[in-house]
Formats: sequence, structure tokens, C-alpha cells
Amino acid sequence: MKPLRILLLFSLSIFMVACTLEDDLDPISGDERDKFTDTWMFFENEVSRGASYSVTISNDPGNSSQVLLKNFGNMGHAYSAYGIVTTSRIEVPSQEIYSGITIEGSGRLVSSDEMEWTYSITGGGEYEEFTATASR
Repeated sequence: MKPLRILLLFSLSIFMVACTLEDDLDPISGDERDKFTDTWMFFENEVSRGASYSVTISNDPGNSSQVLLKNFGNMGHAYSAYGIVTTSRIEVPSQEIYSGITIEGSGRLVSSDEMEWTYSITGGGEYEEFTATASR
């Protein structure tokens, strides 16, 4: 009788551990971009411009390693830049957002709800560098 109890307790403990582990796991999509997709509030640190504005980051349907950043650099919601996603960063290569305006930069995740950004905007013969914190 005693070996049967031990076997029963052992079986139940395995079942309980297995259930607990499955319940604790978050579903993982496998897409590195998903942790960035959302609308983020950017707060620029520069006194000269010091803007705050929203940027919507969405997955680029045409490229599985890229995201689209709508209104990046506060260029207007009609304009988007693309960024290349790595594990905890978005790299925005130099690109012309609209005629004569070029933007580039990078952002890194500080936490699931915060990013730090550095970027530059070139246009009309002027070059400006910016740093910003983004939160959702």
C-alpha cells in the first residue's frame, strides 16, 4: 500500500509542476519586432526644440526585420521612416523622409515601456542632433 501512495504522490507532483510551468509562460510570437510595435510618446531633451510628439511603430509587412516609424522626428503623421530591428534596438539608416529632409538614428529598449533615442535631421543646409526618451 505504501509504494502505491508514493507513486500516486509522485505522479500528482509531476502533474502540478507541469501545469504551473505552462500557466506561467507568456506566449511568444517569435517576432523580435513585436516588443516595439505601439504608439510611443517621444520627449526630446534639447532646449532649442524640446518637442514632445507621438510615433507609431508598426511591423513592415514587406520586410520581416523592419518596422515603420510614423512621425519619427516629428516630421508629420503623413511621413514614415523605416528601421531595422535587432534584439533590443531599432536602427534607422539614413533616409530621405521627403524632398530635401534626411533622418537617421537609433533607439534602444531600456525597459518594456521605455526607449532611449539619438537621431539627426538634415535639411535646408542645416544639421541637427537630438536625444529623446520614448514611453508608452
